[in-house]
Amino acid sequence: MRVSIKSSRGDTIVEVLLAIAITSVVLAGAYVAVSGSMKASRAAQERGEAVKVAEAQIERLKYLNINSSPENIYQPGPFCVSSELKVVGFGATPNITDDEDDPTGCRSSGRYVASIKRDSITGIHEITVLWENVTGSNTTTGYPGFDQIKMYYRVYQ
Repeated sequence: MRVSIKSSRGDTIVEVLLAIAITSVVLAGAYVAVSGSMKASRAAQERGEAVKVAEAQIERLKYLNINSSPENIYQPGPFCVSSELKVVGFGATPNITDDEDDPTGCRSSGRYVASIKRDSITGIHEITVLWENVTGSNTTTGYPGFDQIKMYYRVYQ
Protein backbone atom coordinates (compact mmCIF):
# COMPACT_ATOMS: atom_id res chain seq x y z
CA MET A 1 0.00 0.00 0.00
CA ARG A 2 1.39 3.26 -1.12
CA VAL A 3 0.64 6.55 0.51
CA SER A 4 0.49 9.44 -1.82
CA ILE A 5 2.33 12.56 -0.76
CA LYS A 6 -0.45 14.70 -2.17
CA SER A 7 -3.02 13.10 0.12
CA SER A 8 -1.15 13.79 3.40
CA ARG A 9 -2.40 16.93 5.13
CA GLY A 10 -0.34 19.26 7.30
CA ASP A 11 0.59 22.87 7.88
CA THR A 12 3.43 24.39 5.99
CA ILE A 13 6.07 26.44 7.77
CA VAL A 14 4.63 29.61 6.21
CA GLU A 15 1.21 28.91 7.69
CA VAL A 16 2.70 28.28 11.14
CA LEU A 17 4.76 31.49 11.00
CA LEU A 18 1.72 33.45 9.87
CA ALA A 19 -0.35 32.09 12.77
CA ILE A 20 2.42 32.99 15.25
CA ALA A 21 2.66 36.52 13.81
CA ILE A 22 -1.09 37.09 14.06
CA THR A 23 -1.16 35.79 17.65
CA SER A 24 1.77 38.04 18.55
CA VAL A 25 0.06 41.14 17.15
CA VAL A 26 -3.14 40.36 19.07
CA LEU A 27 -1.25 39.77 22.33
CA ALA A 28 0.85 42.92 21.89
CA GLY A 29 -2.30 44.98 21.34
CA ALA A 30 -3.89 43.52 24.46
CA TYR A 31 -0.73 44.29 26.47
CA VAL A 32 -0.69 47.92 25.30
CA ALA A 33 -4.37 48.34 26.16
CA VAL A 34 -4.00 46.84 29.64
CA SER A 35 -0.80 48.78 30.34
CA GLY A 36 -2.42 52.09 29.32
CA SER A 37 -5.47 51.33 31.41
CA MET A 38 -3.34 50.58 34.47
CA LYS A 39 -1.37 53.83 34.04
CA ALA A 40 -4.59 55.83 33.71
CA SER A 41 -6.00 54.16 36.81
CA ARG A 42 -2.82 54.87 38.79
CA ALA A 43 -2.75 58.49 37.60
CA ALA A 44 -6.36 58.95 38.75
CA GLN A 45 -5.48 57.46 42.13
CA GLU A 46 -2.49 59.81 42.49
CA ARG A 47 -4.63 62.82 41.55
CA GLY A 48 -7.21 61.79 44.16
CA GLU A 49 -4.52 61.54 46.83
CA ALA A 50 -3.16 64.95 45.83
CA VAL A 51 -6.65 66.45 46.14
CA LYS A 52 -6.83 65.04 49.68
CA VAL A 53 -3.48 66.68 50.52
CA ALA A 54 -4.75 70.03 49.18
CA GLU A 55 -8.04 69.66 51.06
CA ALA A 56 -6.09 68.94 54.26
CA GLN A 57 -4.19 72.21 53.78
CA ILE A 58 -7.51 74.05 53.32
CA GLU A 59 -8.99 72.48 56.45
CA ARG A 60 -5.91 73.46 58.45
CA LEU A 61 -6.18 77.01 57.12
CA LYS A 62 -9.83 77.12 58.18
CA TYR A 63 -8.94 75.94 61.67
CA LEU A 64 -6.11 78.44 62.05
CA ASN A 65 -8.27 81.26 60.71
CA ILE A 66 -10.81 80.60 63.46
CA ASN A 67 -8.31 79.96 66.26
CA SER A 68 -5.37 82.29 65.49
CA SER A 69 -4.77 85.87 64.54
CA PRO A 70 -4.05 86.50 60.84
CA GLU A 71 -0.53 87.80 61.47
CA ASN A 72 0.36 84.39 62.91
CA ILE A 73 -0.94 82.59 59.82
CA TYR A 74 0.02 84.45 56.69
CA GLN A 75 3.58 84.48 55.45
CA PRO A 76 4.92 86.92 52.85
CA GLY A 77 5.87 84.07 50.50
CA PRO A 78 4.81 80.48 50.03
CA PHE A 79 3.97 78.59 53.18
CA CYS A 80 2.19 75.46 54.33
CA VAL A 81 0.46 74.22 57.45
CA SER A 82 2.03 71.16 59.06
CA SER A 83 0.04 68.32 60.56
CA GLU A 84 0.82 69.87 63.98
CA LEU A 85 -1.06 72.99 62.78
CA LYS A 86 2.09 75.10 62.61
CA VAL A 87 2.50 77.57 59.78
CA VAL A 88 5.78 76.99 58.02
CA GLY A 89 7.06 79.72 55.71
CA PHE A 90 9.85 78.80 53.34
CA GLY A 91 10.09 81.92 51.18
CA ALA A 92 10.32 80.19 47.79
CA THR A 93 8.63 77.45 45.84
CA PRO A 94 9.28 74.12 47.57
CA ASN A 95 11.84 71.84 46.02
CA ILE A 96 10.15 68.63 44.91
CA THR A 97 13.37 66.68 45.35
CA ASP A 98 13.76 67.69 48.99
CA ASP A 99 14.49 64.92 51.43
CA GLU A 100 11.45 63.34 53.06
CA ASP A 101 12.68 64.56 56.44
CA ASP A 102 12.77 68.16 55.22
CA PRO A 103 11.99 70.45 58.18
CA THR A 104 9.64 72.64 56.11
CA GLY A 105 6.82 70.19 56.83
CA CYS A 106 5.33 70.55 53.34
CA ARG A 107 5.85 66.97 52.27
CA SER A 108 2.93 64.60 52.71
CA SER A 109 2.83 60.82 52.40
CA GLY A 110 6.45 60.88 51.31
CA ARG A 111 5.70 61.99 47.76
CA TYR A 112 3.37 65.00 47.72
CA VAL A 113 4.70 68.51 48.30
CA ALA A 114 2.18 71.20 49.19
CA SER A 115 2.58 74.97 49.17
CA ILE A 116 0.19 77.85 49.75
CA LYS A 117 0.42 81.34 48.31
CA ARG A 118 -1.92 84.07 49.49
CA ASP A 119 -2.91 87.05 47.40
CA SER A 120 -2.99 89.86 49.96
CA ILE A 121 -5.40 91.96 47.87
CA THR A 122 -8.12 89.39 47.16
CA GLY A 123 -7.46 87.10 50.14
CA ILE A 124 -7.49 84.09 47.82
CA HIS A 125 -5.16 81.23 48.68
CA GLU A 126 -3.62 79.14 45.90
CA ILE A 127 -2.82 75.66 47.18
CA THR A 128 -0.43 73.75 44.92
CA VAL A 129 0.42 70.07 45.32
CA LEU A 130 3.29 68.56 43.30
CA TRP A 131 4.15 64.88 42.92
CA GLU A 132 6.17 62.60 40.68
CA ASN A 133 3.66 61.12 38.27
CA VAL A 134 3.35 57.51 37.24
CA THR A 135 4.27 58.06 33.58
CA GLY A 136 7.11 60.49 34.19
CA SER A 137 6.09 62.35 31.05
CA ASN A 138 4.11 65.40 32.21
CA THR A 139 6.01 68.65 32.09
CA THR A 140 4.78 70.74 34.99
CA THR A 141 6.56 74.07 34.75
CA GLY A 142 9.98 73.67 36.31
CA TYR A 143 9.40 70.03 37.21
CA PRO A 144 9.53 67.67 34.18
CA GLY A 145 8.09 64.27 35.05
CA PHE A 146 5.93 65.72 37.80
CA ASP A 147 2.27 66.56 37.95
CA GLN A 148 0.43 69.17 39.97
CA ILE A 149 -2.98 70.30 41.03
CA LYS A 150 -4.02 73.76 42.14
CA MET A 151 -6.98 74.59 44.34
CA TYR A 152 -8.16 78.02 45.37
CA TYR A 153 -9.67 78.99 48.69
CA ARG A 154 -10.80 82.30 50.07
CA VAL A 155 -10.89 82.95 53.80
CA TYR A 156 -13.60 85.40 54.77
CA GLN A 157 -12.85 87.47 57.83
